[in-house]
Amino acid sequence: MLQGLEVRGHLNAIVPANRFHFTAEELELPELFEFGSDLVILACKAHEVAHLATLASRLVTEGGLVLALSNGLGHVETLSQCIGPKRTVAATTTHGAYRDESGAVTWVGKGVVSLASIPLGPASEAMGELVRLFESSGLDPVLCLDAMQMIWEKVLLNITINPLAALAGLKNGELLESNVLDGCLMLYREAKQVAEMERVNLLDEAEFEQLLRTVLQATAGNSCSMLEDIKAGRVTEISSLNREIANRAEQHGLSVPLNEVLSSLIEACHPF
Repeated sequence: MLQGLEVRGHLNAIVPANRFHFTAEELELPELFEFGSDLVILACKAHEVAHLATLASRLVTEGGLVLALSNGLGHVETLSQCIGPKRTVAATTTHGAYRDESGAVTWVGKGVVSLASIPLGPASEAMGELVRLFESSGLDPVLCLDAMQMIWEKVLLNITINPLAALAGLKNGELLESNVLDGCLMLYREAKQVAEMERVNLLDEAEFEQLLRTVLQATAGNSCSMLEDIKAGRVTEISSLNREIANRAEQHGLSVPLNEVLSSLIEACHPF
């Protein structure tokens, strides 16, 4: 970042460092950052959302908005508790990108950014302005009516793809083999029970299987982030994915043994 930002792939661009303001967590937050941002985007791993939500509360203006583009459940609740529902936006993304050893960001998969207001959340005018901002950035926003349905549908893809690919060391397309795909659908069935207890309307199994096949075919050559995190010795996002499904299932008196086992195995593969 000190040399600027280089993007390759669907967009080729170099943004010079003088376009940015920098700070470091170890230093006191500069005064110019305090309550001066109309929009704060948390582009981080799931386990960092709670910590960064507190920082976001010091960055966002009174009428500003905050969203987290992170996998998993619970982020909307975390942001809402920290900064209030009127400034919290539910968001997911299917764009794919990675940063290589040189620091350049490669935009490998062009997807969409899905956005939704939550109960007691931002007004339609504010959401409209946010959509136009993402449109002007070429990020293909989609405004959704049901925030929880939007989040859960992305979570279902994450919980069915990531742990199996990570433990087996498979690329996404290799999950299309029938015996592995059966495991993906078993994870879906367990999670759907939890979603139903929380009154979330989701795709039925046939619709979800078609969506899953489409995503796996479109990203056939990709290694999922959980596999890459395990290979690099980093903390994974399992706590906000399958482990969160298992925790919520327990609260509802449900049994989700496959999600429970996969969570424990992934947790054994990385440091806390």
